[in-house]
Amino acid sequence: MKSKRLLSLPERSIFSVFCTAGFPRLRDTKEVLTRLAAAGVDMIELGFPFSDPVADGPTIQESNLRALRNGMTISVLFDQLTELRRSVDVPVLLMGYLNPAEQFGFERFISEAARCGVDGLIIPDMPFEEYQDRYKPLYREYGISPVFLVTSRTDEDRIRSFDAEDPAFLYILSSDAVTGGALKDSRERDAFFERLAGMGLKSKLIVGFGVGDAPTFKTVTRRTHGAIVGSAFIKAIATVEARGEDAERSDFARSSVIESFVQSFQETR
Repeated sequence: MKSKRLLSLPERSIFSVFCTAGFPRLRDTKEVLTRLAAAGVDMIELGFPFSDPVADGPTIQESNLRALRNGMTISVLFDQLTELRRSVDVPVLLMGYLNPAEQFGFERFISEAARCGVDGLIIPDMPFEEYQDRYKPLYREYGISPVFLVTSRTDEDRIRSFDAEDPAFLYILSSDAVTGGALKDSRERDAFFERLAGMGLKSKLIVGFGVGDAPTFKTVTRRTHGAIVGSAFIKAIATVEARGEDAERSDFARSSVIESFVQSFQETR
């Protein structure tokens, strides 16, 4: 069952932002989430770093590597998220790859996520059949919603199988390339979105990959429920300076970069 936070999402123009835990600096995670929520985003995807993020473009790949160099680990991440719900009231989903979650111990991973108030998990390389056969009972036990990725090549029966699992949402890939890439031809993309909209699915359709500015966000949400902005946000916060002599924290208090970034999307919604 979805969390109350997921059930409370608006019906249209859901604005979600992706950020990488431990980026730009190790102790930035909680402040970035808090500032995003306060600025008015509807949902946050928090990436847990991995050394080989195959579905990600160069910007997010580099943020993963930088976070790992900063000292980010799964254990550090959950320590940082312990008091998440004191300052963040929007849905937060963890996104990453199966390998580090398995190395941590998957049940331990999902139980820690639940303890911290995480609403869902996006694990692109988890095969759907393995989710059903092995992982689904753990998601149900700990009240964590799955998310499944849909491309233009995903057949209708499989999409309906995803929908039947009551996911947090269906993650609609605007491109078959990697994150941060250009959107596919608009006519092909629009036909894909229209096909999904016409299927009568219960799940919300949230678009990712290649949504980097407000006009693109407005375009892709005409036929879907919302969109995720990732690489553009990572670029926006990458150059924020350190907080004085504290090398593990960025000085967001002296920068309005997060608030300005969110505002630039709010004006078109």
